[in-house]
Parts: sequence; C-alpha cells; structure tokens
Amino acid sequence: MADRTGFGFRLCKRILTIIILLSLAALQNASARQPNVVVLLADDAGWGDYGINGNRQISTPNIDRIAREGAMLDRFYVCPVCSPTRAEWLTGRYHLRGGVVGVSTGQERLDLDERTIAESFKAAGYATGAFGKWHNGSQWPYHPMARGFDEYFGHTSGHWGEYFDPELELHGKMIRQQGYIVDLCTDRAIDFIERHH
Repeated sequence: MADRTGFGFRLCKRILTIIILLSLAALQNASARQPNVVVLLADDAGWGDYGINGNRQISTPNIDRIAREGAMLDRFYVCPVCSPTRAEWLTGRYHLRGGVVGVSTGQERLDLDERTIAESFKAAGYATGAFGKWHNGSQWPYHPMARGFDEYFGHTSGHWGEYFDPELELHGKMIRQQGYIVDLCTDRAIDFIERHH
C-alpha cells in the first residue's frame, strides 16, 4: 500500500493541483474568446449526399469545405424522420427520452423538462438563433424562442408547401416574404451571424 503522507504523494498532489488550476485558467481564457458555433442540420439528407463523403454525382463544395475546416460528426446517428432527429440534436439524448415519438398530432413536441443545446449556449453567454424548419412544437412553450433561442425565423411545423414567396414566422409573427425559402432563411442566418460574431 502506498504511503499517502510521504514526499512523493504530496508532490503528486501538488502537481495535480497545479494542473487543475492551469486547466481552469485555460477554460477561463477560452470562455473570454468564445468561438462561433454554427450548426447546419439538413432535413432528409443522408450521409452519402455530400462530396465530402464520396458523392460524385452532386457537387457540394461549400458544405465540404465547412466539414473539412470545422467539426464533422461522423458517428452521430439519427432517426429516419425529422422531429425525432431534431429532438436528439437539441438534447443530445435518444428522442424517446424527450417524448418525441412522431411528426404530427403533438408527437413532435419535445418534453418541457428537457434542456436544449440552445439553453446551454445561452447560459454560457452566447446569442442563439434558429432559422428554417423547427418541427418540435409550434405553440408556446414548445416554440423555439421558449426553448432557448433568442431569434427565430422560419416555419415551426413540418412540411411547408410554399417555397417561393412564403409566409414565414419572424419572432412569433407570420410575414409574407419575397424570394426562395432557402435563400430567405440563409440570409437571416447570415445577418444573425454578422450581428453576433
């Protein structure tokens, strides 16, 4: 049995304390320079749909570059339908744990006792925004702005039939937009990033 009162033990304990203090100092410095975090969650896109994963039929150079220069989650398995996948991304937990068992009639609503990634980022001092399809509950308190997002632009329900000049939600109000839905959501996201970089 090791002598926990000897010089060697005290030295190891002191070194461990110094390492912990240096780690905490590094964390404090890192939090002073918080990195931007941008997540692209594609609806109904498979692993093989991008050039970075070997697809040679479709050109995806911008997404491929983001994957190469950012963090790529290549072991993040999700459900074959949208609401459960979003719930898993929002919480980091299996969708059934969050109460999301389907895509309609309230089955898409994330349980209110689940903490979202947006709430965690917001608690760490980040500005949070969501742009595009939400599909984890439309009414308050399931709405994205009730789940940790400061700003929301898009549609909170599932399928959306208007892709050109759509009526979309901006901070809780439906407003007719001019343009293609993907461009509109992208422009709002870019504006958010530029305002909160």
